[in-house]
Amino acid sequence: MTINFYKEKLLTYAKKNNINVDDKTLAVFNLENLEDVWQELKKINNDLTIYILEYIAEELIVNVVSKSERSGMKLGLHRMKNILNILGNPEKKLRVIHIAGTNGKGSVSSYLQNTLAQKYKVGMYSSPSMVSFNDRIRINNNFISYQEMYTLYQEISNIWYKNFASDKDNISVFELLTVVAICYFEKNKVDFAIMEVGLGGRFDATNIFENKELSIITKISLDHTNILGDSLEKIAYEKAGIIQGNDNILLYPNKEGVISIIKKVAIVKNARLKILAENYIDVEEIAFKHNIFSYKSFKNIKIKMLGEHQIYNASLALEALLFLREKNTINLTDVEIKKGLENTRWLGRLEWVKNNILLDGAHNIDGVRSLVNYLKKQNLGKIKILIGILADKDYSEMIKLFESLDASFYVTKVPIEIKESKLENLLASFTKEIKIFDNYKQALEDIVPKLKTDETFLVSGSLYLISEVRKELLKEKNDD
Repeated sequence: MTINFYKEKLLTYAKKNNINVDDKTLAVFNLENLEDVWQELKKINNDLTIYILEYIAEELIVNVVSKSERSGMKLGLHRMKNILNILGNPEKKLRVIHIAGTNGKGSVSSYLQNTLAQKYKVGMYSSPSMVSFNDRIRINNNFISYQEMYTLYQEISNIWYKNFASDKDNISVFELLTVVAICYFEKNKVDFAIMEVGLGGRFDATNIFENKELSIITKISLDHTNILGDSLEKIAYEKAGIIQGNDNILLYPNKEGVISIIKKVAIVKNARLKILAENYIDVEEIAFKHNIFSYKSFKNIKIKMLGEHQIYNASLALEALLFLREKNTINLTDVEIKKGLENTRWLGRLEWVKNNILLDGAHNIDGVRSLVNYLKKQNLGKIKILIGILADKDYSEMIKLFESLDASFYVTKVPIEIKESKLENLLASFTKEIKIFDNYKQALEDIVPKLKTDETFLVSGSLYLISEVRKELLKEKNDD
């Protein structure tokens, strides 16, 4: 957006609210750089500038910061330890629930956050974004403001470069955002901080908490094999890296090889490991738009999160809540726990945004398998599928699973500015006829208006694609 765009936006707001815009404020918009405009408006500090600063901060952090986010990933903990040490180690003041795994991290985090927030102040850090860039840092489901997010980002970045300017090993965007989340949660004195691992576990930026309330490892499957290893056992070892000395770990019932690796790490770390007992789970109904199950003494839990795998994610979160209650860390009744689970939603995962439009961020083989299983159990009529997958995924196996469905296939680029969004290898994996779109907007303009009432349109693959498509579809819905 241009600087003039924000000037006009401010003038429109002022006119609507009968607020006079003084010459000093207007003069700021004559500056050439949006960052300079931001800095000068902060000094004025009135109702008008507070209004427009939020929009400018969004532009700055989304377009300056997020474009390099994924390509700027770095593994290793020394940068995090260095910056947190200078900041006075705010991470040591948080009561952390740390969540690693391949699939289910976001869902389990959301179940926990939604349930705990009934009585507690709960920070949650997750990625990537779904609703907006600032949704990854939230307290009781209220997103951090863009002003606070960008201000903290700037402050922490400046501290880094002031102290480590000569260091060629610069801190990454994800690391900076992780520090922003930690400082924000500490500043706001949250009761709990739910920290979702970004990639792997052992060297992930979130793995800097020495004493935690609980560590949770969700389902492990093949993903990011070029970084984490080409076998479940190698990936399990990386995920198990979040286990600290004398830790408490709750584990999803993974394959035996995975469990064996995590057990060995737990023994070395003198950590207590508990594996979710599947025999306590009673699957009662897997329906079109809900699931019903029982777990231990909790009967007929009706969750809105779809697919059989969500019953296991909810059970894992429930077991975590019971553990926290047994050690007197939380005080929640059975009724409150059940209510929290039943009211939980996690956007972009088997989410019906319209009656016949479904979004699912199935970005690896296991995720696609769960999605396909759900679709095959429903009577959805003809299915049209728009797919966008990043090149670091095992797209050939993912496409095989998708092609087991009776569907029409469409392919588009993932809307993120990195080399991995190229289509050539992905297209070669299809055996069925496909239609290609340069971008998701073209695809939506072509497919959605022609969609019949007895047809289902599914968008799947990268969460980056799902996020942008979701915003576009809901904007269109609101315009209607």
